[in-house]
Amino acid sequence: MITYSFYPTDPRLSDYIFSYGTMEIDGDYNQLVSVPNGYANFLITIKQDLADLKTTGINNIPIEHLNAFVIGQTTHPISGHMYGMLKYLIVFFEPLGLYQLFGCKMSDLTDKSENIFDFLGQEAAQSLIDKLLADDAIESQVAVLNDFFLQKAPIFNDCLMLKKALDLIHAANGNISVKALEVACKINCRSLERYFKHKIGLTPKAYAQLYRFKYAMNYLKQNPQITWAELSSNSHYFDQAHMIRHFKKYVHVTPENLVTLDIDFINYFLHL
Repeated sequence: MITYSFYPTDPRLSDYIFSYGTMEIDGDYNQLVSVPNGYANFLITIKQDLADLKTTGINNIPIEHLNAFVIGQTTHPISGHMYGMLKYLIVFFEPLGLYQLFGCKMSDLTDKSENIFDFLGQEAAQSLIDKLLADDAIESQVAVLNDFFLQKAPIFNDCLMLKKALDLIHAANGNISVKALEVACKINCRSLERYFKHKIGLTPKAYAQLYRFKYAMNYLKQNPQITWAELSSNSHYFDQAHMIRHFKKYVHVTPENLVTLDIDFINYFLHL
């Protein structure tokens, strides 16, 4: 059984962090499929009693199970299985949030995970984790995270053009061309792509495609009786075949076969 929740950040962090969350996996065998969602994450283990945990990782490259790690933008699902109990505290960073707070080159994290001790440094990471584990009340843990990130925000504030591009992508539900972004942001294609990859971890085209898929999944959640033709049209896909290609890319199944997956678990990560 998997349970999950969202918790709001301090409003002063809203430009950098979408939400905090918890994910608790308890008991029997669980098959897991985590899909790309446009967010980088911190995942910090706060409870653990595992008998077995295996993952095919990203592009079939296994991800080492760490007590705390950062994961960048992903372009393919991460699948695996586990038996036992595991509870994560999760930070969902806005697309530019991790770069703005830490100045990291996001393309180096795309489709990768990194030990949080290597990412933050041993002393800073240990201090953060010790404070999180000192009190298991979620209110206390959220306060610890808020204090930690407020001390850092913002380090890198050179993102006005990319914020405009992201706003345009979101307003269009992903249905916008790179050319339209070039014109609106007054920047050439190569520069726009370079900035996106460095500060977000994806190209503008890849991010827009992913956001369109997220919009489609959220629309399906709100309108479960919709036909696939209606969903593809509403989500501004060229046709159903176009939509099916994106579903196969991001969840490795066709829309008709979503029922074979834990859709609630997937929707947790695709929340807009």
